[in-house]
Amino acid sequence: MAKRSGEVTVEWDSPERKRLRNEESTLYSFTTHVSPENACANAIIALLQENHAAPLLRAMDVAVQLVQKLKVLQSLGSPQVRDLFDQAYGRVLDFVGDVVYNLQQADRADRSNDGDLEPMLNSFAGVYQYLVEIIARHTELVRMASESKELAAYDVPLLSNINTCGPMLCALSKSSVCASLIALVLMPSSYSAVYLPWIVRAYSWCLAKDTLLRPAAWALFPAFCFQMYRQGRDGYTEVTDKPRITVDDPPDLIEVVANVVGFVACARAGGLQVRLQKVLPLPEWTEEEPSLDTVQQSVFGMLRSALSNPCFDILALRSVYSCTMCDSHCSKQPDPSLNTRQSSRMVTLSDWLPYWFIASSRQHETTSVRFVRSAVRFIGHAPPEDMALKSSPLGQGIIRRLSSSNREIRLAARDAVLSYSQNLSWDSDAVTHIKQANRTETMQILHKLVQELNGPSIVEEVFLLVAGGIGRVSQMDDNAMCEVLPYMVRYYCSSNVFLRAVAMEQLLVVSQVHQVSVARLLSCFSEHISCALAGTLIQGLLPAPFVQCMKMLETAPNDFLNRFQPRIVPELFIGGNETALKAVASILDIRLPVLCVNQAASIFARMFLMDDQPMQQAMLRFVSLLSAESELDKEQVEVNIPSLLRSCSVKLIFNLVLALGEHDSILRKRARSAIATVQNILDGANTQGVAVIVQQNTSNMRNMASDESPRSGGPAKPHMAASSQRLAAFVSQHILGVLAYMNELLRDTPETAMLRNEHMRRKAVMAIGEMVTLLGAQAAAHANNVVASLTPVLSGPIADCALDVWVVLAENLQH
Repeated sequence: MAKRSGEVTVEWDSPERKRLRNEESTLYSFTTHVSPENACANAIIALLQENHAAPLLRAMDVAVQLVQKLKVLQSLGSPQVRDLFDQAYGRVLDFVGDVVYNLQQADRADRSNDGDLEPMLNSFAGVYQYLVEIIARHTELVRMASESKELAAYDVPLLSNINTCGPMLCALSKSSVCASLIALVLMPSSYSAVYLPWIVRAYSWCLAKDTLLRPAAWALFPAFCFQMYRQGRDGYTEVTDKPRITVDDPPDLIEVVANVVGFVACARAGGLQVRLQKVLPLPEWTEEEPSLDTVQQSVFGMLRSALSNPCFDILALRSVYSCTMCDSHCSKQPDPSLNTRQSSRMVTLSDWLPYWFIASSRQHETTSVRFVRSAVRFIGHAPPEDMALKSSPLGQGIIRRLSSSNREIRLAARDAVLSYSQNLSWDSDAVTHIKQANRTETMQILHKLVQELNGPSIVEEVFLLVAGGIGRVSQMDDNAMCEVLPYMVRYYCSSNVFLRAVAMEQLLVVSQVHQVSVARLLSCFSEHISCALAGTLIQGLLPAPFVQCMKMLETAPNDFLNRFQPRIVPELFIGGNETALKAVASILDIRLPVLCVNQAASIFARMFLMDDQPMQQAMLRFVSLLSAESELDKEQVEVNIPSLLRSCSVKLIFNLVLALGEHDSILRKRARSAIATVQNILDGANTQGVAVIVQQNTSNMRNMASDESPRSGGPAKPHMAASSQRLAAFVSQHILGVLAYMNELLRDTPETAMLRNEHMRRKAVMAIGEMVTLLGAQAAAHANNVVASLTPVLSGPIADCALDVWVVLAENLQH
């Protein structure tokens, strides 16, 4: 028995190919009275008339001769020759198909004990490669001549007859298999009405069965899906009713899938481009060959590249794909002409979840990186309902990769996370709002990821890159910018030199995108970065980054801290940064108790919105801080919380009413509970301690009916009516002061344009609506004041929100 180990390949200059090139010159010496084309056709007829029951060895030899002569006949090119070629073409393919079938049967029966069989297999492998070219060339010529997109019944099936992986058909070599599938997938003729059902079944088989064709089928899957898209069909769903790979599949196959699965999403959405002509050589046809268009040249060039290289790398196919949408906005300088195109079909993200195991640590790192990068393409073609990062399973998986130990995976995850926030020119208003929320959500995620770290970590570099990316895709008035700048400034002021450098680099990039200087950028968000800067202070020492920021802002440290006291002091106290708090008091030359009492309204508002246990701890800490300072001065001062609350009641109630405008229903419920608690304290005795206050707040929170809010709908419960009326009366007593603060917040001046962004104004207007609902019938007495507060914002970007509140007010006035 001949030894066959692995694949037998054929060099481009093998003896069989040389014999084929010399065949034409041999034909001319037969006779002088028979034309070369007739002599060749006669030879083909004579070979076809031989006994078809001949041994397999002889049948392969005849097949070799037939293909050689058919190739020569095709190359002659005259109209008469084409008629002769058409007469012989089908019969030759039938004969070769029979030989392939007999090889399959021999493989199954293991009838390969003839020692002379292997050399003939080599010859047959060589001419079979030519046969692929003959079929491809003939198909295109017929289509161009007749504008027919249909193939003869034997053309396409023959190209996939090598699916059996027996040792004899392995001799046809992997390059022949790839070339066969390339011709099958890329030829437009394959997608005619006659053959479309057949190619769907054949391709489904190729993707699922463990054959030589499976990796090539996956590599060509984007091209197949795009061809199906052009037919108005989704090739992915038609051939993959379930995931066609698993964790147990060969690593090389999983690598192929990781490389191309992103382009499958592009193809399904209609954005795929196949740029074969840029990377593959063109064929060399005869001068009589009709002119070929770019796509045809590309197909033939790809066939020649596959056939001429026995080690043809199917992973190279990844370089021939691009997307008119993904590859325009992912680049640093997107092509404006491409960025305006819109996908005509959305692809749900759930289709790709079964492949997520490729991103796991069990796979090779390069494979995992490739797949995570493919997620950018998944997200780029996702429908609006899948774009919310907070509720996206794929998004949550990507977020976890931001903390990967592999930097390449972290960078790939960064790009994928940012694709949830990248605005595109064709986005609808709904998608734009979703992406705006995603930007804010991303910054909150970064804060959580930092808190989960045990200490400084190298992964924080990518966190900064994500923050910089959010800054680049956000507008200056975007709420996310109020989170991005403090985040980067905090790292710029850190002791880690590397992270400081990365933070400064990202600040420069964001400022360049928005066409402002870093100083101007920081100045626009000086209120928001104030806490990050103040948090770096140490008593008796001004850190160098803090000083540098003061120079860029062109302000003195004491002026800066004094200006933003209401924001800095509550943030430092709630965050437990007593060191920085003392440093602020020292720079401002104010005693720490006085500093805290001055900002008591903001501090208490933050405490009342906390959970019970943290609120109790914060209140005890507040009392302790004030008492400790008085003990140092040997002047014992009793800290009375009810008295403190009375001293700042209007601003405290304003802060709590403002919290009613939060999107988070839990925060809104806590704000209502806190207002009720403040009412109980102010209406009660001055002897209430911390424990009593916390207990009252817990009771109010438990009894607070969530359906009292217009957002949840439904009337208030009967047993809550009395307490609601008391609460409405309490708010009514302070409404003028609350509306005065609201008007100041809603006033839009050039000086406040950046400090009070659209999100804060929208929150204030929504809070007014919640307050009107809380007032109920008592809102009628203050209708004029409410209307006066809403009128200025009716012509701005939050007019829709103001109109909603107007409707709430009108409904209350009707009762």
